Amino acid sequence: MQLITPLVLAATAATSHGLAAPVASNPGATTSQGGLFAAVAAKNAEMLAVKEGKKLIKDVKKLPAAPFSMMTEKGPTLAKLLEREGCVGVPEALTLETAATLRAFVEERRDVAMAEVEAGAPFESRFGGVNCRGKGVFGTRQDLYQPVDAEPVKQALTEFFERLRPLLEPLVGLDATLHEISSLVADPGAPRQCIHADTIVLPCPQYPAASMEPLYTCFIALQDVDDDMGHTLFLPQTHTDHTLWNVRRQDQETYIASRKAVESNLKTGDVAIFDSRVLHCGLGNTSNKRRILFYCTVSAQHAWPLPDGLHGSNSVLPADRARWRVRDFLAE
Repeated sequence: MQLITPLVLAATAATSHGLAAPVASNPGATTSQGGLFAAVAAKNAEMLAVKEGKKLIKDVKKLPAAPFSMMTEKGPTLAKLLEREGCVGVPEALTLETAATLRAFVEERRDVAMAEVEAGAPFESRFGGVNCRGKGVFGTRQDLYQPVDAEPVKQALTEFFERLRPLLEPLVGLDATLHEISSLVADPGAPRQCIHADTIVLPCPQYPAASMEPLYTCFIALQDVDDDMGHTLFLPQTHTDHTLWNVRRQDQETYIASRKAVESNLKTGDVAIFDSRVLHCGLGNTSNKRRILFYCTVSAQHAWPLPDGLHGSNSVLPADRARWRVRDFLAE
């Protein structure tokens, strides 16, 4: 998940294109993982996140969630709602058994990946960029890539796409490509993130010739997410406006404060599906429990149009990049 930071201080995030820069591959890292610039940018992001939570985001409601039966019976209608709002919840996307098996796998893989990085493996070969990740090499929030060839991952994707087919088929089609296959781990003490989008709106003034079908990211809870574990907060209907990328921070804050806000409130196996351009953030984990979300990102368009994944969604192992379509996990 390459996070774009339109709402991180422009002084630390300007680019020659006039867009806010993507978060460094390991934002907020020490000098061995991104240098002083990344550390300063990360500190700014955490300060912004606190300000947003205290002063800008008010009256947060629950993310609208369609009953599973409605999703199966009225998938095209729900797809239209998701296209309009930019985010929606669906319960029971995974069974409790599958979620528990996958959670155990993610926990084990995380320990192995951390040990491999400490032994010299490149951080970016195991983990993706994530803002407000906390201090240290790994921080308290990680974006950990997941391999499809691992049976718990493949089983979860198979079950998810089978169960959510009535929604996903009219939304992106069965030939949709999986652009991301990963997991988000938030340990106790993980700070609140600043408001961000994962991809930019295309076309835009900086890239007038580029276009991209919507990318939809699916956050699946691998345990009940209590309020103090940190829900995902969304600003609905913020996924089609590129003007936010080209204004002063003061104007960005005015825009954020004017938007309605909803949070995910997921139980084990539930999914929050959102357009990758919608503004959102992970809330802080003030509990004593680890929060794990498994996620994938799908789109009807097979390739991101900008070079080298610039401003795109890129949290996937090289072996799985552009390899999988939704239909690969269906029984037909």
